[in-house]
Amino acid sequence: MDVSIPVGYHLRSMSTYAHLLFGIAGVANLVVAASLLFLRSQIGPLLGLDPVSGTNLVFLYISASFIAVFGYVYLRIAQDPGRYRPFIQLGAIGKLLAVAATAWPWLTGEIGWQLPLVISGDLVFAALFIDFLRRMPPA
Repeated sequence: MDVSIPVGYHLRSMSTYAHLLFGIAGVANLVVAASLLFLRSQIGPLLGLDPVSGTNLVFLYISASFIAVFGYVYLRIAQDPGRYRPFIQLGAIGKLLAVAATAWPWLTGEIGWQLPLVISGDLVFAALFIDFLRRMPPA
């Protein structure tokens, strides 16, 4: 009785996993970006964000735009992880930088716990992205 894994099975399962992982990451990023852009007055108080106005509003919009761009990239990775593999590493770095940028002000007592709690999801995504890279060798 042959119980070996069929040729190509691993690649198909990794493709399915990539579709799920990066699809969820992409949608999550797009939801965060849309929330920052369009629901600022509702989510700001929940996350302990100060009211934003003037030139600081521009920085918020730029940040939301980059979050949306990363969301788009994750959706492209979900479609073809082999082709867009180099962007997975960039995504992991971006997620880790987001965690660090939020953790430091929290550790120094400058912000509350709410935003770091939300951003902790990026730490999970970064770990999953790194694990994906480890499991899927370059073509």
